Amino acid sequence: MTRENPMNKRTLQSVLLAAALAAIALAACVATEIGAESGMQAPQGNPAKEVSAASQEEGDLGEASVEQDLEALRIEIEYYTPSQTEGPFYPVQMPDDRDNDLFVVDGAGGRPAGEILVFEGTLYDGAGIPVPGAVVEIWQTDDNGIYMHPGDSNSSRRDVNFQSYGESETGPDGRYSFRTIMPGDYNPRPRHIHVKVRMDGRELLTTQFYFSKDSNAGPDRIFAGAGEEVSALIMEIEEGLDSEGNSVLMGRRDIVLRDILSE
Repeated sequence: MTRENPMNKRTLQSVLLAAALAAIALAACVATEIGAESGMQAPQGNPAKEVSAASQEEGDLGEASVEQDLEALRIEIEYYTPSQTEGPFYPVQMPDDRDNDLFVVDGAGGRPAGEILVFEGTLYDGAGIPVPGAVVEIWQTDDNGIYMHPGDSNSSRRDVNFQSYGESETGPDGRYSFRTIMPGDYNPRPRHIHVKVRMDGRELLTTQFYFSKDSNAGPDRIFAGAGEEVSALIMEIEEGLDSEGNSVLMGRRDIVLRDILSE
């Protein structure tokens, strides 16, 4: 029979624990001596809490800086963007590809028919402060005047190379942008792009953008329903070049909400 070693497991654990405690004590003494020689003080308190507090302070300063930057971009309110009907063709099912480039559809075999339209703007709240982190949605007809919606009687002829719906999240300065096409002829209504603004689960605005010099605008009851505020929905279009040197139509339309979100 093999004799058991006199230093059993319990004794060995005690020895190892004592050695570990001695090593910790020695390290503390060395750190104290080094600190004293260099004029540095040994750390006090809970370092984790101190780091957390510092991070919190940096976060507070960062938020204050962002607020100051947005305050510097404040505009004087001259109009509010009026709301308009959503209409019957808001997508029943969102497409898998719903970014802000409606001209390119993931997996599509070609490019859509129609003139490329690049437009952008800034989203402001009711105090004239840019609104970052909101989502601007658009949906519209293709070049044939057909919506991506089963309720459109001509949906079987829809241009599958056109995305029809897109989303743009406003940046730190409240800006949004889209690349799409000029909506197709949609008699008797004027050409238009539907717009919806959402943030934090709330729907802030639903409206429509129109284009200057559209002969169908005058008699259109929805267009006229905006009254004197309708000018806030009209987009002036110019010819220009995109980042790839392609000839495109370019426009701008800021959105001014009635809600004050910056306080």
